[in-house]
Amino acid sequence: MTWRKWTGLAVGLAILLAAPMRVPGARAADAPPDAAAVPEAAPQADGAPADQTKEENLPTLFELLERGGPVMYPIYLCSFLMVAFAIERAVSLRRSKILPPGFILGLRSLVGVRPLDTDKVLTYCQAHPSPIARIFQSAVRRLHRPLPEIEKTIEDAGAREVRTLRRNCRVLSGVAYIAPLLGLLGTVNGMILCFSQVSTGEALGRAERLAEGIYQALVTTAAGLTVAIPAAVLYLMFMAKIEKLVSEMDDLSLEFVESVSDEARG
Repeated sequence: MTWRKWTGLAVGLAILLAAPMRVPGARAADAPPDAAAVPEAAPQADGAPADQTKEENLPTLFELLERGGPVMYPIYLCSFLMVAFAIERAVSLRRSKILPPGFILGLRSLVGVRPLDTDKVLTYCQAHPSPIARIFQSAVRRLHRPLPEIEKTIEDAGAREVRTLRRNCRVLSGVAYIAPLLGLLGTVNGMILCFSQVSTGEALGRAERLAEGIYQALVTTAAGLTVAIPAAVLYLMFMAKIEKLVSEMDDLSLEFVESVSDEARG
């Protein structure tokens, strides 16, 4: 993916975070004390209902996230990594890149010719770079070795390709694990600051100050879970897709070994 596409993705995320969404969970504590004391049913001076005034006083999503404090910045980083690597894995794990259908058909036609032209098969595999092509390429190079050695070569090459396929999925797993912990850290820090005000008497007798501090402290937990849950779902989806592709590669490798077994014995 080119740098222009990455830049466009980052700008899109910034626009999404800055969108003027309203948070339904905000309380009247965000409003000035005189506005919070106005009864809900009492109309305003210009005839606007009190509910509309409260809705106007609700913070936007961007404003609410700003109240999460410095812990929100690593959570933002986790969200960017999740989106970036999810796109990368979705592109890299396409079946056409792992198991090109045209490559399989061409290889079967080459393997079916006797005597087997190993140089031609190697050239064909090099011309179609893919995980399955690299596995077959390793096997063809040891074609005249004993059959158990060919099978061991295919197994080792397959294990290397599987590790490559799973490599970037670990980032999604890490995000799913770290993001909730970052959110919990931000909440604990916020609660410490909130109750420190109570201990010093700054919020004593002012329940609205205490409630405001608590709900602001919970912003980081909500943000961490919002990032972690999609990351965990994406990780499980990609791992299931990898297992399916690995199973298909195993079947093709077994078919290849059976087709060249006579060459190996010769």
